Amino acid sequence: MNRRLLTAALGLSVALGGATFFGSESSLRASEEVLEQVEISAPILPRVLVLYEREGSNFPTTQTELAAHAHASALTYDFLLHDCKATYPAIVIPGPGEPPTSDAQNATNFEQVAQCSYEKYTAKPYWIPALVDAVDICGQELGSSWRLPNEDDVLSLSPGDRAQLAAALSTPHAGSSWATFYFSLRVWVRRSDGALGIADLSPTAAPTIPLPAGVDPTVHYEAGVALRCIRRTEVTGTDPGAGGAGDEAAGGAGDAGDEAAGGAGP
Repeated sequence: MNRRLLTAALGLSVALGGATFFGSESSLRASEEVLEQVEISAPILPRVLVLYEREGSNFPTTQTELAAHAHASALTYDFLLHDCKATYPAIVIPGPGEPPTSDAQNATNFEQVAQCSYEKYTAKPYWIPALVDAVDICGQELGSSWRLPNEDDVLSLSPGDRAQLAAALSTPHAGSSWATFYFSLRVWVRRSDGALGIADLSPTAAPTIPLPAGVDPTVHYEAGVALRCIRRTEVTGTDPGAGGAGDEAAGGAGDAGDEAAGGAGP
């Protein structure tokens, strides 16, 4: 299926810091199509000083405890964007009636959120694999329409999709030490056998792999694997690159971001 980034300004959600693709599903009439909208979120980062309190021999034993610990550890892009604004004034959050952020403003927001997450919350992409495996962190923090990507999702991304995703997350300082993990395209996924795995969404993608042998899944994993989420929905439109479709995509992501903000505060 052909996909492309919606637009740099609207496809990169202000609320979720991710990317949106459209792929043509079927033709309804000459000027109208059913499109599959594919959204990939910014990483949900763990507050490692909270996360590490319950690992190894102290790992939660009930589903309620697991979900509570995942929630206490999770930092969403929307929460960080608003929480960091006071001390990172370069962050731009449009007010009511104001135009959406530009490409340059999006890039600055991503970098500022990445820096703030590290400096203020010691956030690193060091999730506990067993926690990612046991808890639907995507659905819990971003809303029920979001989920962990699976192996089919990864395989469905064309080289062009991957190039656009990489370009969307290529900011002037994406290679800085505090940002490399934030912009990582190595992600947690659900493998075809149901087990947790690691995938590569970059243009030079490597095959999806299982958690390496010998790794204790109840201990945080220091390999720069990001917890990104995916949402796939069908929409009808006359032009997937037109402003109307963009507004719908940005608005939908904004609603999910509001959910995340409400549930991810300190």
